[in-house]
Amino acid sequence: MNIAIFADIHGRILLAFKLCARWEHETGEKIDLILQAGDMGIYPAVEYLDKATIRHAEREPTELGFMHDFVEYRDATAAVLAQTTCNLVFVRGNHEAHAWLDDLERQESGPLFPVDAYQRLYCLKTGVPYVYMKENERLAVLGIGRIGQHSPQLKDTHIQPDEQARLKKPGAMPTDVLLTHDMPAGSSRRSMGMPEITAALEKYRPSYHFYGHIGGEYQQGTSENGTTHYCKLADLDWRGTERVVHPGSMAILRWHDQTTHTFNIVRAPWYQEYTANTWLRL
Repeated sequence: MNIAIFADIHGRILLAFKLCARWEHETGEKIDLILQAGDMGIYPAVEYLDKATIRHAEREPTELGFMHDFVEYRDATAAVLAQTTCNLVFVRGNHEAHAWLDDLERQESGPLFPVDAYQRLYCLKTGVPYVYMKENERLAVLGIGRIGQHSPQLKDTHIQPDEQARLKKPGAMPTDVLLTHDMPAGSSRRSMGMPEITAALEKYRPSYHFYGHIGGEYQQGTSENGTTHYCKLADLDWRGTERVVHPGSMAILRWHDQTTHTFNIVRAPWYQEYTANTWLRL
């Protein structure tokens, strides 16, 4: 199976689907699933926006992509989505409408719940294992959304007590991929990180850990547990005076089983055709 990986999208959801459709066209292969590591920019209405998103949206309207394209059905959006068949599964970041997502989460008993008008975007609950199956291939994903606790004014962005309780349940969940927004505690000066992520890496020793949150260039290496390959992807946004899509913002995980898999950042020349001015026409 082929899994596309993105981190902070900040409303540019349609761009992610366009990039996946282009990858399929260029390679002749199929993407089976998209995993996204939080800060999707899930804001269904203006009243849910946080101050940072309001500020960024003033200069970059694509920050409001969910509100514009995914809350109500639009023919133009449906046409773009029809170019691929894969769904997108995400964990919460700190820039989402958490109260609105909380209401949706309470209505669903399973690991995922849909958030959009097309049933293509699914939020993965923290601490609830999700298994994606394709024929005889199986990928087990554990998600940890939101961020660590560091500001009393931003309580809904912090991991919640019920989420912490789910992660502390005894017994090991089979985990191939750990999908988080924040990073392990103490791993960067740009974030306090989350001890829950550190504990999950040690307990489950997944093959991969994908995250975002801190911006900047993509980074990858081996986690402190000595087993897990981690990748902090770059934000899916615009870079430089030409406002080209940020390199290192999309990756492909080719997964067959726990012994047969590869991971690569998308570096194809066509990727740089996507700019703030061209992406809607491509």
